[in-house]
Amino acid sequence: MPKDNDVDPEFEAMLKGKMGWKCDCSLEIVDKKSSLHEVLCKSCGKLFKTNSDTSLCFDCRKKRK
Repeated sequence: MPKDNDVDPEFEAMLKGKMGWKCDCSLEIVDKKSSLHEVLCKSCGKLFKTNSDTSLCFDCRKKRK
């Protein structure tokens, strides 16, 4: 098993480029809070997730149009 000091940085950069990674920061996992929140539809009672300020699910909004 190679040690960290045995890894050629140019070869590693070439591999990351082929895999679509731009830099070392692409490897970090970003823990972002989702903007989605759960809402209970006032018409049918279905529980759904949305990022908009609405009280009707997609199906009920579609029926009303």
